[in-house]
Amino acid sequence: ERSAGHARVPRDVARAAHRADGDAEHARCEDRRAETRTLIASKGIPYWIQRADYSATDYDAAEVAEGLRAFETHDWRTELELYGELERDGSDCCPPGIGFVDPDGDILHVCLEVDGRATVHYDFTAPGKLFGLIPWSRWRVETWKGVPRSDVLDLIRFFFDGQRDWMLQKLGTSTAGDRR
Repeated sequence: ERSAGHARVPRDVARAAHRADGDAEHARCEDRRAETRTLIASKGIPYWIQRADYSATDYDAAEVAEGLRAFETHDWRTELELYGELERDGSDCCPPGIGFVDPDGDILHVCLEVDGRATVHYDFTAPGKLFGLIPWSRWRVETWKGVPRSDVLDLIRFFFDGQRDWMLQKLGTSTAGDRR
């Protein structure tokens, strides 16, 4: 189930149809996908900043340096103070955060915690094979709590580079025992 605040991004139907045509076609599609990802990465990835009151500001596509700068320079202290006030008042609220949406539909959503760490939600399409033969994919959401700030910066870089496996590996090692 998807967390509140995540917008469902439609996945490329044509990509799924090509995957069903067999391994050779699948390999050609993956090669084209990698080439396209390189072109898209140079154009950037859109992002949003979510406030504790559920309001959000959407931003145009950014390159990795701008995405990192947005995370590092945003006034998270003020956002976390608002979050604390809303919680104390019993108001409906959520942790403030920043989210990035890859053109393929993957979402990296980083919610800051008071101690400087973050809760990271990574929504992605996980490829697999049904009965070991039939290519298929399913939507997955992985969540980790207590991710150090330095690891968040690496995750943003990996996300912009399309390094899904590296992201999952980094999250698995940076927060052992804190996975939700």
